Amino acid sequence: MRELDARLRRAMDTMRVADVHSHLGGIRQAQTLADIASYHWLSVELTRAKGSPIEANPRRDPEGYLREVVPLFPAIRNTVNHYAFVGILRDLYGFQDRTLTKANWQAADEGVRAHADDPAWLAAVLDRAGIERILVAINDGMPDDTPRYVPYDYGEPVYATRSLEPFERWAALGISVPTTPNELVAAIETRLEWLAAGKGARALHVWAPGTWNYRPVQPSEVAPIITRLNADQPVSEADRDTLASFCSDVAAAGAGRRDMVIQLFHGAIKYTPKGYCAAYYNPEFLRSRALHFERHPETTFDVFLATRAASQEAVFLSRACRNVMVSGGWWMGFSPTTLGTFFRDRLELLPNTAWNAFYSDGYIVEWCYGKLLVTKNRLARALGELVEDDFISEDDALDIAQSVLYNNAVAAYGL
Repeated sequence: MRELDARLRRAMDTMRVADVHSHLGGIRQAQTLADIASYHWLSVELTRAKGSPIEANPRRDPEGYLREVVPLFPAIRNTVNHYAFVGILRDLYGFQDRTLTKANWQAADEGVRAHADDPAWLAAVLDRAGIERILVAINDGMPDDTPRYVPYDYGEPVYATRSLEPFERWAALGISVPTTPNELVAAIETRLEWLAAGKGARALHVWAPGTWNYRPVQPSEVAPIITRLNADQPVSEADRDTLASFCSDVAAAGAGRRDMVIQLFHGAIKYTPKGYCAAYYNPEFLRSRALHFERHPETTFDVFLATRAASQEAVFLSRACRNVMVSGGWWMGFSPTTLGTFFRDRLELLPNTAWNAFYSDGYIVEWCYGKLLVTKNRLARALGELVEDDFISEDDALDIAQSVLYNNAVAAYGL
């Protein structure tokens, strides 16, 4: 790493960080080395290196899983996920080697197991990372009642509704399956009020179908679709898109009134119903939402990208719409080259108050830490390049880093 980048990188380790999207449910902290090594995005690379599915289950048979995958690690030592994995082991558990081998994996596993039942480990890792605020799904439950943990909800059932099935699950809230557009609006409002006032939710997670292009929809267009759904009659994909567009406007307006951010994921698609996700670009997805963003000026939208193909367009939407931010990089966008593109586009074209550099999407706290290592590495490089090219000063770079790692998220999400 260049000396300038290294200085910026060291300074970032003293900065506060906000993680605006995680999945710290279930075990939350690793119980064995297998929990870290089987992180889904790393597991894809190990499976590809093997050339066939990994047979052992990391939770039921962690030692069997590790014996199966350890020989595969040399084949993936060039990948960004390997970099994050080794960084986790090095910084948190004292690992000294380049990769896992038959000679060192058992010692590494013992190091992880030593903290498995430590109730202070979750907070200790977040402290080590400097993560002072982290959004956690309501369904996963908050680890404790301190302000560090901030709730969000999976908002697809209200924002991108494509059926009436979700409303059947909310009877305890006094919600019944809607039979008219007015009842649909009332049900969405009831759900949002319960989330905001009852649960303190600060955001809605929305992974909408990448093929769905928004358009303004009138209640009269939705009424017959609701009738057909209630009658279990066939409904086309175009009709489901129409229903989703109508609900997205209702939910966006309701979220804005309650100061809830809509986290809009874009750029990933499943090739088959059971297939793995890949980066994907639908040029009409964001383009069609420009009017949607404009119709809801009091609602903050935070766009999470999985493809660099949409980076510049997302930035220009943010330039035009003061209520649109862009944050971090989603799974498929979490590589050095793609993060470099994201950060340079944002640095060159947006005010440094208009975007966030990081969210982990981590399922255990160790991977929240590991993905932050990659983020800081690329942010230091992007800022260092601007300093070297005399666009900004080194002091400017440090100020910007603190803004995009913490300050902007705190302001946008009301943290």
